[in-house]
Amino acid sequence: MSSPLGLGSWFWLGASPAGAVRVERDLRVDVFRGLALLVIFIDHVAGNVLIRLTPSSMGFSDAAEAFVLLAGFSAALAYGGVMDRRGWLTGTAQVVARIWKLYLAHLGLFVFTAVAVAFMAVRFGNPLYYEHVAILPFFQDPATTILQTVALLFLPNYLDILPLYVLLLAMLPLLWVLARMAPALAMAVSVGLYAAAWEFGWALPNLSTGGSWFFNPFAWQLIFTIGVVAGHGLLSGVALPRSPLLTLAAVGVVGFGLVSAAPWAAIPGFEAVVLPDEWRLDLDKTNLSLWRLAHALSLAYLIAAHVPRDAGWLRTGAGAMLERAGRHSLPLFCSGVILSLLGTFALTEIGRGWAMQLAVNVVGIGSLLLMASVLEWYRGATAKASAPGTTAGEVKTA
Repeated sequence: MSSPLGLGSWFWLGASPAGAVRVERDLRVDVFRGLALLVIFIDHVAGNVLIRLTPSSMGFSDAAEAFVLLAGFSAALAYGGVMDRRGWLTGTAQVVARIWKLYLAHLGLFVFTAVAVAFMAVRFGNPLYYEHVAILPFFQDPATTILQTVALLFLPNYLDILPLYVLLLAMLPLLWVLARMAPALAMAVSVGLYAAAWEFGWALPNLSTGGSWFFNPFAWQLIFTIGVVAGHGLLSGVALPRSPLLTLAAVGVVGFGLVSAAPWAAIPGFEAVVLPDEWRLDLDKTNLSLWRLAHALSLAYLIAAHVPRDAGWLRTGAGAMLERAGRHSLPLFCSGVILSLLGTFALTEIGRGWAMQLAVNVVGIGSLLLMASVLEWYRGATAKASAPGTTAGEVKTA
């Protein structure tokens, strides 16, 4: 590997190493992406007591910020590297192929959600399910709503992350051009777009709620861009700065987030141990509040700087299971949405006692981890069977 570049020369001038930088797969990315997928499932089950133990109850940000940040970082390594090695058009073609797969997955999830909600509403005579998922207009005017869905203008609850990823990934080819000129330029454009979203209220309409997208892409592109720039830095041989001052600042932000969230307030007798109202912060999730952004980046820095790439636990036990989940993020995300919807139905119709809470979470999390293992096995089995006459290197390249 080439000697590390100076952070300043890379960020401001777009300097690159003389030789190619070889980047090995970072298990931490897959492990924490897998963890984020499990947390998204937990958070999406209405009435789930485990929500009290997830990041959404422990600070300013939650699994969504982690997922989008890692998406930008992974996209830079996967597609930015292709653009550098094989040309911008080839890399863009691969981005378009991925976008198409994400788009089809979103439409498939919409169909399942509509069928599941209709079945539960009719079976149990509970029209509130339509409102819970914000899908009632679809049944009132299917023809119009189908067109709106195809155009990503009708996004029921549970179905708002994949459309965000579609738009963010569509930005990647342009972002990569800017980052190659100078990462500072890519960040300047991104920050400007973020500021405009706040100043002028830029947003995309969501006709399922009569409002806008729950994840405003004009704001959320900032954390995606930060991930892309971080990936560009890794490909450029830029070393992550490990500073006691940065560590202290990150710990301070995370600690303040914990105190502000006050998860202990859910314990009887501690309800009043919270910050006064005048200390309450604007944690707007739709427009990615700066506090949410700072919290997510602080957590990411602490992990990147202080969790070794070769930590033993990453390859054994829970780490290995989470890594497999992170490797198959799209099918597991889609399955997690389905399972969280089914879990909501179960807790609503059967009850929210401890037995049902345990059953929903064990079945949901267990199913996702099992699916990850099956998908990993299937990928290995089909790779070997698909080209029995090829060498191991050829199979890997394919």
